[in-house]
Order: sequence, then C-alpha cells, then structure tokens
Amino acid sequence: VVEDLSISNLLKNKKLSKAFSFQKLNFFFQCLSYKCEKYGIAYVKADKWFASSKICSCCGVKYDHSVQPEGQWSLKIREWDCVPCNSHHDRDVNAAINLSRWVK
Repeated sequence: VVEDLSISNLLKNKKLSKAFSFQKLNFFFQCLSYKCEKYGIAYVKADKWFASSKICSCCGVKYDHSVQPEGQWSLKIREWDCVPCNSHHDRDVNAAINLSRWVK
C-alpha cells in the first residue's frame, strides 16, 4: 500500500521541495507498480485524503487539534497522544498500521 501523495503541495514546502521532485517520485511509483505486477503482489494506492497519520490506530478517533496539547497538526508533530484512549503514537508507525488496515 502506498499513499497517493499530493506532489504539488509537497513542492510548495521549501524544506521538502528539494527532497521531492515530481519526476523522481513518479518514476519510483512506476517502478514499484511494475515490480509488484511482475512478482504478483497487489499494488494499492490509498486515497490522498485518507488521514493515515491522524487517525488513532487503537481506537479510530481522528486527531482533533482543539483537544490536543500539541496543537494544530503539522509536519513538526512526530509523536502524539490520543486523548480518548491515552495511547502514544509515532506518526509514521501509526500511519503504517492504518494503511495496512485500509487494504482489508
């Protein structure tokens, strides 16, 4: 499962624009798709609006900045705590768990 990223939004961020270029990412996704097809692996793109890192992988509640001590959601938030179930999440691990469940 890969996230369908909004490349144009990533390029607007000056800190990320050098790391992401449309052609490099597009080429990577094409290669990944080809390899998955070659080896009989399902290649699935998750919707770009699926909030994979904002949804608690334990209870399913979406991050709400009005009740979170971390404040407004941004790339600076690498870890966060879910208020309803008190679970602690690493942004990337949480997104990976949610994306793995998205397929099922």
